Amino acid sequence: MRKLLLWLVMVAAMVAAILGGTAAFLYSRTGEDRLPQQPVQFGGLTLTANGWDWAIPVLGDKVSKTYESPTNLTVPKRGTFTETIPALTLPEWVTAAEVQITAPDGTVWSGGLTDCNTYTYTQNGAYQIIVTAHHSDSDAPGDPVGWYAYRAAFTMAMNPKVTLSAERTPQGSIVAIQLSGILDGEPTVETDLGTVWFRKTASGYMGYLPVTYNAEGGDHTLSLTCGSLNKEIILTVTRTLYDTVDVPAEESAGAEEFRNAIWPLYTTGSSAKLWNGRFEVPSAGAPTMEYGTTQMVDGARSGQSTGITYAAADGETVTAPQAGNVVFAGTLTLTGGTVVIDHGCGVKSYLYGLEKVDVERGQSVATGDPLGTAGTTHSLIYELRIGSKSVNPQTALDGNSGLQFREYE
Repeated sequence: MRKLLLWLVMVAAMVAAILGGTAAFLYSRTGEDRLPQQPVQFGGLTLTANGWDWAIPVLGDKVSKTYESPTNLTVPKRGTFTETIPALTLPEWVTAAEVQITAPDGTVWSGGLTDCNTYTYTQNGAYQIIVTAHHSDSDAPGDPVGWYAYRAAFTMAMNPKVTLSAERTPQGSIVAIQLSGILDGEPTVETDLGTVWFRKTASGYMGYLPVTYNAEGGDHTLSLTCGSLNKEIILTVTRTLYDTVDVPAEESAGAEEFRNAIWPLYTTGSSAKLWNGRFEVPSAGAPTMEYGTTQMVDGARSGQSTGITYAAADGETVTAPQAGNVVFAGTLTLTGGTVVIDHGCGVKSYLYGLEKVDVERGQSVATGDPLGTAGTTHSLIYELRIGSKSVNPQTALDGNSGLQFREYE
């Protein structure tokens, strides 16, 4: 029995020695090359870590090797940005981050991983950024666990810049107005063409100007104001040669009902951008009347088409041209089944002539979602408006309108 116990003790000692030797060997071979190597970048420049604390697993969760360096106050200068807003680029190993930006006036902004590039620069001058990038072992238990700290100084010297998606545009189009640089206010535009709704972007603001079918040809002055920025921009509108068709006289019954239901929608809506990419046709039917077509009744001009009319089959499903919120769904005497979708920034889709409406006011829809069915009582018409001004839906359907201009900047 004593010999057995002695033998067991010797075996345990040998195992312990082997494990200890293995641990020592692995510990000695565990170096800083096991730490994350991909750098954090800011404005396209690599940041240098000025502090870190890492633990590298050697034997599971039993033995770890640590690498530590206390943070210091070294603040490398990363130059002056005059053309583009500097973006913080975090490598894939970062699982969490804290970002702090100090403005020239001493105000401090703090954010996390998901909002590290949502800071809005409202001043030119000297800034400082502090980034702490973490990596956890939740996805890969054998990975190092810890953080790097970074600190850098930089200068912003960006003058406001105004860019149009087009300086010369045809009737029926949408022109995007982009503001970038350091802006000290919210933009407004005065013009005879229509109301411009602006949305906030990472680089400034983006607005959308309707140039409707009967906008006067020639030069138009856009008077833009944004805080201390006052600028006049010239936009040239070219005339579009529209087709002419004979149509039967329209019934006027229900005009007041239509105005009371639809016109208030022109001036209300979401300020957020809800669409994404190009728009999609609401019907599989061929267009029977294009936007802007001049309509004649008994030889006299009665108006122009403010949308696209489709030869929708009886019972065909009519779908949402883009994502948004339904702000009207019902039946009107003048237009039959009617659905209005708010896409944000003043942009709305108006669909008239449905036989049956299958959505409700307040409902959110995605591109291609069913809205109802077409019938034979009314023609299916698709209007696209910014505020009260109609524009040609075809450019949005083709994906080359102002609504898609630098859409993801």
